[in-house]
Amino acid sequence: MAGLPNPESMPKGVVIDHDILGWSDEHKEELLREYAEVIQVGKHPDLPQRSFDDRVAAYCRKRDCNLMTGDARSYTHFYEAGIERVGISRRDYWKKGDRPVYLVRIEK
Repeated sequence: MAGLPNPESMPKGVVIDHDILGWSDEHKEELLREYAEVIQVGKHPDLPQRSFDDRVAAYCRKRDCNLMTGDARSYTHFYEAGIERVGISRRDYWKKGDRPVYLVRIEK
């Protein structure tokens, strides 16, 4: 179908930043329909609770994952991980957490 992304080019997983873990818990089934793996910062051994944005971005790039975060400025630290281009869109608004949820696509 025209206009739809090629599933083979879609990221395999999504990393959920620590600031929207509650949102991801509420949307877990939806996320698992879109991604083979949902990885939460602070609940994964490679991404401990206090992981900095550049570490999260490097993990996403290495493992072909998107990132979801409530931090609209997280991308500013991605350059430190060697990432030069990202695509950012607003995915949702988390009412309980009173914050937007951004989808960050790291371009290779």
